[in-house]
Amino acid sequence: MSKSIFDLEEFKPYKKSWEARTSALKKRAGYYDGTVYSGVKEILGFLMPRLYRGIKPLYLPLARAVDVDAGIIPGGWEFPEDDPKTELWAKARDTLFDWSNWDTDGVLYVHYGAQYGVSGLKVSDYRDKKIVLVQPIDPMLFMLIGMKAYDSTPDMSIMIEKRDDADGKEFEYAEVITPQEVRTFKNDSPMGFDEREPRYKNELGFVPLVEVRHIETGKPLGEATFQKSIPLLDEVNELGSYLADVIKKNVEPQWFGKGIEPSDLVASGESVWFASNPDSDIRPLVPGIDIDGVLAFVKEIAQNVKESLPELAFDDLRRKDQIATATLELQLMELILKVKRTRPNYDKGLKIALQMAGRAAKSMNLAEISVLDDEELRLDDNRNILPVDEKGQIELELARLELEQMRLAVGIDEGADAKD
Repeated sequence: MSKSIFDLEEFKPYKKSWEARTSALKKRAGYYDGTVYSGVKEILGFLMPRLYRGIKPLYLPLARAVDVDAGIIPGGWEFPEDDPKTELWAKARDTLFDWSNWDTDGVLYVHYGAQYGVSGLKVSDYRDKKIVLVQPIDPMLFMLIGMKAYDSTPDMSIMIEKRDDADGKEFEYAEVITPQEVRTFKNDSPMGFDEREPRYKNELGFVPLVEVRHIETGKPLGEATFQKSIPLLDEVNELGSYLADVIKKNVEPQWFGKGIEPSDLVASGESVWFASNPDSDIRPLVPGIDIDGVLAFVKEIAQNVKESLPELAFDDLRRKDQIATATLELQLMELILKVKRTRPNYDKGLKIALQMAGRAAKSMNLAEISVLDDEELRLDDNRNILPVDEKGQIELELARLELEQMRLAVGIDEGADAKD
């Protein structure tokens, strides 16, 4: 049995909370990647190849919705244009993002939130290298403790992940941070990593992690972007379980014989019987399974799932012959409202992380980043959701023209066919 810091008396009180958190998040991840159907795939046996072609499209829209959220919610993380400090803040932000590989890793900040319903950022101070990093952190790997109703500053954070040692053996790496100190563990034993002691002073003086919820509902884990689709998807799992029960109960069915005596039967193999009377009949008593009806039901669920995700409204736009900005905003109004609800959560989390990075930089004498340690720091609340700048307008117009050309080409072809 693998050991954990939750085996230690100090951390046992947090074990149930950690397990409940990771269990809920793992379930949400299962809807995102389709593994929630893995159990159905195993128990349906010979029916699964036919049903899987209907089930697979169910979870693909969820991943697409997460991708759309990750693409449009950030809005460039811009500061207000009319603020006199914007230029200084933007320069510090760009340097910090460059150190943090934000151009590639930063997308995970919203991606994790859209997928799990909750996301996080961690500020790391590398004093020997004179840099500060702000990086997204998988919510499956951390938990904040001691957060209060009117104060989002935690008293402690616990981070746990699986690592491999030099021999390739997996172990639990744990990191516990309080405002006073940082402690690291290997399984249930204190262990130093990266040339640091197992226990050392927290030079920052605060817990450098921030947690945000994708859709704020008042619940600890918020809502994933596809939360409203989950009840629909659960119906498919329930159907799969029902079919599995039917199959299981009829593995060894009862048999019905007509015009035949037991002495007339001859067994061949394990499941085939022959009767000497040509007018006799023998058949298993098993219920019929309406595969086509099941597939039609799954298809209906898939359509309902798609309709529950405003991010997929772009599919309808592809069938439009006009993509004017005003029309675009009207057609995507539900998505716009959703972004307006979720974006402030991410803005607040990033603002706090940037301020933390500024405080860390100040303690490290990094003047170019310390300007972020500013109570007035804020992101632009009114930055655009849809592309309405000149470049975006040109791209939309090119897309419209391309669609028009495609339709004209199809029309010409259809006309030629009609003449022939």
